[in-house]
Amino acid sequence: MDDVELVIVGAGFYGITTAVTYNRLHSTSRILVLDSAPSIGGPWAPQRIFPGLKTNNLWGTYENPDFPMDEHKFGVKKGEHVPAAKISEYLEAMVDENGIREYLRLNTKVEVVEQVSEGWVLHCTFTNESTTSTYKVNTAKLVLSTGLTNKPSMPQIPTSPNFQPMVIHTNDFPAHFNTIVKPNTNTLVIGGGKSAWDVTYACATQPSSTATMLIRPSGAGPVWMSPPYVTPLGLWLEKLVLTRFFGFMSPCPWAESTGFEGVVRRFLHGTWLGRKIVGAFWGILGEDVVELNKLNAHPETKKLRPWRDAFEVGNALSILNYPTNFFDLVKEGKIKVVIEEVDRFGEINEVLLKDGTKLQVDAVVCATGWKHLTSLKFEPPGLERALGLPTTNSPDIDNAALVKRVEEEIYTKYPFLKERDTSRLHHPDQSLRYTSTKSPDDQPYRLHRFLVPPSDIQRRSIGFAGALMSLGNASCAYLQSLWLTAYLDGTLVLPSASREQIKYETYRDTQYCVLRNAMGYGNKFPDLVFDSLPYFDALMKDLGFEGKRKGKFMGAKNWVKECFEGYGPGDYRGLVEAWEARRRGEGKKNT
Repeated sequence: MDDVELVIVGAGFYGITTAVTYNRLHSTSRILVLDSAPSIGGPWAPQRIFPGLKTNNLWGTYENPDFPMDEHKFGVKKGEHVPAAKISEYLEAMVDENGIREYLRLNTKVEVVEQVSEGWVLHCTFTNESTTSTYKVNTAKLVLSTGLTNKPSMPQIPTSPNFQPMVIHTNDFPAHFNTIVKPNTNTLVIGGGKSAWDVTYACATQPSSTATMLIRPSGAGPVWMSPPYVTPLGLWLEKLVLTRFFGFMSPCPWAESTGFEGVVRRFLHGTWLGRKIVGAFWGILGEDVVELNKLNAHPETKKLRPWRDAFEVGNALSILNYPTNFFDLVKEGKIKVVIEEVDRFGEINEVLLKDGTKLQVDAVVCATGWKHLTSLKFEPPGLERALGLPTTNSPDIDNAALVKRVEEEIYTKYPFLKERDTSRLHHPDQSLRYTSTKSPDDQPYRLHRFLVPPSDIQRRSIGFAGALMSLGNASCAYLQSLWLTAYLDGTLVLPSASREQIKYETYRDTQYCVLRNAMGYGNKFPDLVFDSLPYFDALMKDLGFEGKRKGKFMGAKNWVKECFEGYGPGDYRGLVEAWEARRRGEGKKNT
């Protein structure tokens, strides 16, 4: 049995960032990074990307603050969307630059996570082309960074034995790219999320090829797709959602409640006039995106108008990062948008829809999302619930009462959440506008700071990195990695609140995510967009750092810059070094 100090399960952006930070602060400790894939990168691993795939991020916003993505080294320029292959290359370089290559164990699947008195025992299976072996790893500390896109969700559709086209999930699309993406074909893409748009675009841009995007009427509908720059001022969307002024427009229970920010938030969310301003802001923002995309200018593009208003978007928000205009393909008939459900896969190459329509297809790609329940098995039985993992089981009486209590308090403090219209207002079928699209049995991660189980705070033995969605992913990964490192090694000063108070705040924050975005994923995991910057502030405050980092004017916070300048990874550069200096007694308490 291997015996190490820390194991990180998952070698995506969050897992690698955590390994880099922990190793930097504990260079003599033995750590392991385990991943079932043959390469690092998670969704950006080579086997999961295909030609033309890009991130939503423009250069400079998807990088570790302490390891900037050099333009010349990686061949990405300012103003360009970062190609997926460059993220893979960047992560490999970060591993080598920080000397953690020897800690990686790939092709290693963690089958069982067992809690023991001294920490954790992981039951692992290693597989390569010729051998399979099992072994155990004993560790005092554990970080689970398995991501939110590792277990495909495939629809169960009746299929004729004579149906010939390939039916795959988007997870397998890269492996079959050359078979599917070719001239003179029609591909059926089931789904309305960003991955559906990516696959549809790849297929429809082939000579004499078409793609059909099938969006089911019972679902959440098409996602909000925005240009990189929005509003009449041409503001950079990635920075807009991480700009404090726009963040004020989102109610947020963990945001600063004192000082200037507290006054502004109390006015906007605690007064009738303030709530009118908030409602108008979200209406204008949504209509601006609709107008920029000219969705209402053509009957086919109108089908891609999101069904809910902009306030509800959560991370069902993405950016148009294609070399040509997606909507022109819709107008030309290269991309067909159909609002219907599949009834069955019939004979030869025929797909039958529930309204009786028959489609002739050459391949079917299911962009139907991912299962949010963990693929890991935990021992002893019942440990998943104690660790605050998501579940589809109803909470027990005490926790159900706590959910009800925090919901009532959230609605009282933020009446806009209760007053606003969460319906699928723009659904083409009026009879379906008020039907629910979420299961009431879904219970999200219940983690303090979206990182650690309240039940384990005395042990400080386990944390979860990246068990959330945020539009500021790179900054979030960096701050979470430092917070987790300090938490696990005991140097993070935890609040003096009782265990019950910490549990209450955990339920308040996670249940807020459930209520915040009707289009989002808060019923499964934290879904942060305009609430990301207050979350970063909370992590910074825990670490003893100043979250407002836009400098001073005449000895006071420069609130003009603080309110209207967006945040990015560069604003957090050097925090690990500052924390290291503080541990050596060289830093100030509040940096």
